[in-house]
Parts: sequence; structure tokens; C-alpha cells
Amino acid sequence: MTRPSTYAHARYLEAKRSVDDRALHRPTLDRLRAAVADRSTPLHVVEVGCGTGTMLRRLLEWGVLPDEVVYRGYDLREGTLDRAVDELGRWADDAGYAVDLDDETGDDPETTRAVRLDGPGGSSVTATFAAADAVEVARRTDAEYDLLVGCAFLDLVDLDRALAPLLGLVPGGLAYFPITFDGETFLAPALGDGKSEREEVDDATERAVLDVYHATMDAPDRPGGSRTGRELFAALPAAGGEVVAAGGSDWVVTPPYPADEAYFLHHLVNGIEGAVGEALADAGEEGGERLADGATARLSPELVSAWADARHRAVADGRLTFGAHNLDVLARVGDDGR
Repeated sequence: MTRPSTYAHARYLEAKRSVDDRALHRPTLDRLRAAVADRSTPLHVVEVGCGTGTMLRRLLEWGVLPDEVVYRGYDLREGTLDRAVDELGRWADDAGYAVDLDDETGDDPETTRAVRLDGPGGSSVTATFAAADAVEVARRTDAEYDLLVGCAFLDLVDLDRALAPLLGLVPGGLAYFPITFDGETFLAPALGDGKSEREEVDDATERAVLDVYHATMDAPDRPGGSRTGRELFAALPAAGGEVVAAGGSDWVVTPPYPADEAYFLHHLVNGIEGAVGEALADAGEEGGERLADGATARLSPELVSAWADARHRAVADGRLTFGAHNLDVLARVGDDGR
């Protein structure tokens, strides 16, 4: 079997943790560490699109956050937040924290789960998680934080609509947007090398698939964008932020695949196939007008499926190399962030 029989979003998020670990731009992370150090009060952190909580665990494990942290994580999927709490509890227990999984979430109807961690030397983390649209929450809440985190998030939302409300959560604070996609994807080895079962699945097919995939991110009826990383350098100042550090955080996955990175690759190939297939179906419903425009003209659902089969097979055989260009950006927000 070259394709997984099922796909799970939470597993994908955990599988990409090791990929993100390698990718994160260390000088930008060091700048963040220095900016939040030596505090006399707890650091209040809000994370949007927190997923299974890998970024919170990473920032704690790598010593980026100070000794006292009050954390709020938002994600649309309640099941993903359950996984975040479970993974945080397991990590904290192994790291020597006393863990209190608190099912009493108080009067806040949005809060799904709460966790209290007490560590060596008086360190502490109070974490709450809420299943909600973080941008909509940002528009209506009066809550304020010191640090906003959005890992692999801004390229999935409407930047013009989302950025200003999000920065309003951290007036006078910091905004950290790591792993923001910036328009480049590559796969190797090249197709058409005699190992594909269908000769028409070649390098030109792959270029067309990736072109359409990137175009789906820029479609006017969908949030997100394929070049959000570079767009932040203009969008942040316009929304009241000042870029203080930035750098590349490219995903690069090569065989042999560590941890669960083979699944990570399968999940990505499946996602690309789904997005391109949906674009072809939409174009067909619109009378083929979009099919005549650019890369979609040479694709069909059958050809896209054959492309995906070839790339799943390359993962299963331990031959696929994958890369994507991302940017990490750290910004300071003005006192009038809202």
C-alpha cells in the first residue's frame, strides 16, 4: 500500500513538528527569547491556530519563554485541542512539571480545556484552550496579551481582514509569525525517470500541478495567499507593526525520513491532490474558462491522481525529497495596536 488508508489532521500536525524544528529561523527565535526575558510579571501569550500545541511545547522546551507564562490557544477544531492538552500534559510530566488538568473552565463559554503546570524553581504555565475563530474573537474581545504567535497561520487567512485585529490583541507587545508560506514548493527526483507507471506523468505534469496548487491559495473566493511571507513586510507596518527580525524557515524533508515525516509527506501529497482536483472540478462547472488559462489546461482528474500515485509511491520507497519556502517574522506592535 503506497497511500495511507486514512488521514488525520492532528497526526499531520504532530508529524510536522520535527520538520518545523529544523526549519525555524534561529536568529529570529533568539530575538524573541531576548525580548521576553527578565520579566517581573507573567508573560501573557495568545496563539492563533494553535493546533495540537506543538509551538507552546517547543517554546517551553527550548527555553524561549520566561518562568511564568499565562497562555491562551485558539483553534477551530475542538478535537485538536483535546490532543493539545493531552500532549502538553505528557510533555510536562516528562519534563518534571506537576500537571493539573483542570476540567473547570470557569465562566468563559469559549474555553474548552485548561491546564496548570508547576515546574522546578517556581516556574509555572497556566494554559487555556478555546475552540473558536481567533480572528473573530480578536475583533470583539477586550483581552490584551504580551505576545501573539501564529505558526503557519497567516497564509491560511485573509491577511487584509485578519492582521489588524490580531495585532490589536498585543498593543505594545510582540507578534511572532513563523513558518509563513512564501510561494515555492519543490519535489525530487524529477518525474518521467522511468519509474512512473504512466509515461504522461512527467516533470511538466508536476509543474502544472504545483502551479494550480499555488493558484488555489490566491483564488479570490478563498482566504490565504501563496506569497504571504513576503507580503508581511508591507502589511505589518500598515497595520501598526514594526518588523524587528525575520529569516527563512524552509521545510526540507529528505530520506531516510525521521519520526513520522513519511506520513507528513503523504498528507501533503494528498492535500495537493485534493486542492488541484477541486480546482479542476470548479473550472469544469464554469464551462472550462479557467481550464484555458495556464497550467490547468494540460491537467485532468485522472492525470492528477496518477501524479499523486507516483509521489505517494516515492514516499513509500523512501525516494521523495520535499521542500517549501517559508519565512519567520517577528514584529513589535505599537501601543495603539487596535
